[in-house]
Amino acid sequence: MNTNFAKTFGGLATQVLSKITSLLMIQYLNVFVLNRNINSVKMNIC
Repeated sequence: MNTNFAKTFGGLATQVLSKITSLLMIQYLNVFVLNRNINSVKMNIC
């Protein structure tokens, strides 16, 4: 992670949860929609 700019624990928890959710969504799209390897996170979707 980079520098933490969250002022409260709720803000920090929101940032961590959104990062985890976005990575899981990319992995889901790679496996079930695009039929790619699950670890192809940096590959373009289009």
